[in-house]
Amino acid sequence: MTANKNSRRSWLIVPADQADALTSVQPQGADVIVLDLEYSVPPKNKESARAGLSAQIAQLAAASAQVFVRVDRVTRWADVRAAISRGLTGIVLPSPEEPADVVEIDALITELEKARGVEVGSTEIVLMLESAKSFWNADTLGRASSRITAMGVGRIDLSMMLGAVPQNEFRLYRFLMTRTLVAARMLGKQPLGAFWRPGSRGGLASVADTLRAAREARLLGFSGCVCAVAEQVAPVHAGFV
Repeated sequence: MTANKNSRRSWLIVPADQADALTSVQPQGADVIVLDLEYSVPPKNKESARAGLSAQIAQLAAASAQVFVRVDRVTRWADVRAAISRGLTGIVLPSPEEPADVVEIDALITELEKARGVEVGSTEIVLMLESAKSFWNADTLGRASSRITAMGVGRIDLSMMLGAVPQNEFRLYRFLMTRTLVAARMLGKQPLGAFWRPGSRGGLASVADTLRAAREARLLGFSGCVCAVAEQVAPVHAGFV
């Protein structure tokens, strides 16, 4: 399960219900492909996305890709059951709030690994901190499972929870990044995050904005980040050198 974490600069999100997207993202050279079952998949497509997950994982793994599945917190049990298979590198778990959240998913993964002939303990877990409790409990969450290899920064849910006014939410961002970075480095996990600026983040970020966000995050101590679109892969690689 141990990997060279410095080789995981770009984590490209691909909607799990868009199988045709795989042929276009593979040539982009992302270090990690994250098949998404969370925000990018509408509720009506969730079931079919799960049904096709193992075939997508096998296709990407055959091309030597590192493949993660980002589960939806609400449907995480069904999502994990659909994801665990040969070729899967790990699970991205959004917004865990208590260590028990991680322990339960760890136990489910172990059960499925045994049942499906996957090496026990080989499936990684990446934590995306996205709520007040997530960030407050960052260190205890990072200790909850030996499967955890990375910890990342998310803030959409947190911003809504705290009531930050749009744009001013970025005043929180350096604190959130620093707290995640300290916990990850203390525990020997990869810290994931980019220092986005107001009006330029996620799918809205241009190549230049993405390069700037990655470079600033690298200076803070991060070593990779999520890419919302394939065009961000190259500037992320340039930023995290």
